[in-house]
Amino acid sequence: MFNVKIGAKNGGTGHIYWQWTYSGIASLGFLIYGVESGWLSPFIQELKSLHTPLKTPVDDTTITWWASILPMSGIFFVLLFSHTADVFGRKWSLIIGTLPEIVSIIIRLAWPTPMFVIVARIFSGISAAAYFVIIPVYIREISEDGMLGRLGSLPILSQNVGFLVVYAVGAFFNYFTVLWIILFFPIIMALLMLSSPESPSYLVKRNKINEAIKSIAFLRGLAINDEKVVITVQHMQYHEEGFKNMSKISMITILRDKPLRKGVCLILLILATHSWNGAFAIVTYASAVMLSTGTELNISPELQTISLPIVMIIASLTLTSIAEKFGRRHIQAVAYLTSGISLAILAVFILLQDYVYSTPPWLPLTCMIVIAAMYAGGIRPLPFVVATEMFQFQVRAKIMGCLTVFVGLMNSTHLYAYTPIKNTFGLPATFLIFALYNIIGVISSLLLPETRGKSEEEIREELENKFKIRL
Repeated sequence: MFNVKIGAKNGGTGHIYWQWTYSGIASLGFLIYGVESGWLSPFIQELKSLHTPLKTPVDDTTITWWASILPMSGIFFVLLFSHTADVFGRKWSLIIGTLPEIVSIIIRLAWPTPMFVIVARIFSGISAAAYFVIIPVYIREISEDGMLGRLGSLPILSQNVGFLVVYAVGAFFNYFTVLWIILFFPIIMALLMLSSPESPSYLVKRNKINEAIKSIAFLRGLAINDEKVVITVQHMQYHEEGFKNMSKISMITILRDKPLRKGVCLILLILATHSWNGAFAIVTYASAVMLSTGTELNISPELQTISLPIVMIIASLTLTSIAEKFGRRHIQAVAYLTSGISLAILAVFILLQDYVYSTPPWLPLTCMIVIAAMYAGGIRPLPFVVATEMFQFQVRAKIMGCLTVFVGLMNSTHLYAYTPIKNTFGLPATFLIFALYNIIGVISSLLLPETRGKSEEEIREELENKFKIRL
């Protein structure tokens, strides 16, 4: 547990150290998800060869199933974690959510066969459901309003660090050593989360007002009787009382409310383009995509692809620094547009190469780097930041649960469909399809209301207006 000292040393102005610390600890869940998402990339060729660390070599179909089952299996546990987050709290639900990942890694170490890899990926998907449902909500609820853009970008930064970790260790260590290394992360996360404070919003929802006051005071470095702390809790109580006067909150109740229904529809549209924009497939199958482009650099595809998470980390850090300076939807629209152009260039490059035209060998990797950067610096994190800003805390966990189901479904179909689409229509046509989704993403982003620096009441008022593209 945490202790609150009345009379902060900083003269009562408060600080944000603990908000950064516990947002970072919670975001370790996305680091683990990044490790699992990129785990296949360094080993695809080895797993398909006669020198496989498994009992038998695997084919493209098996690899595709392994990739897609991670988000797919999580779908069935989203509602469970949405419920536990509201009943048992964000903190303890997140700690419990790390346990299936530990089981997953132990299964792969103890039973290295293709069938048990599928079982292990299902367990990883269960943990992924917890991460996607709870972490954005937890970070939103421990953050001050002016900090959400920065702190809300930590999950994607952590996910990109996860990609870098698994790409780097996968390039230099064998299959089993990599599993022992990544086992360290969920154990550390669970232990560190034990010391974290519970979400103040959840405590107000459970009518634990004194604990909520202590939690906010601790997170903001203020005395428990500070005026800012008292006003914040009173504001939460006011909204909670309003929702108590409503009938039992369900998704049907939420969808009957016009502004909430409109907000959910807009976020679903954005998340559909977010999942099918092509970046997730490129990152997951990075080394295989590099081989498919047919370029010849004096560096192995595994080492080339390490550049992707490095650039993604830089893009995430950039978002952290500019998130509160520019509009969410403008950053997102630019990211979609740049990604779409890069995918189109990559498609044209491969077509020219197929017709034996001379092409610069550095171009495919450059395009992949730009696509990965736009994904990390805008497309991936911002829909979840906007979603947590758009909806009140009373409905936030339920809506995030439903959004996570949708994202899991979209990601799994995206990863599963990538190989059949590529084999049927060719890589250029596949990338052009992804480019089209990015153009839809530009339009969708401009339909969103701007949430930066606005209260929930102001956002709700904007959602009551008609749909229109705002430049």
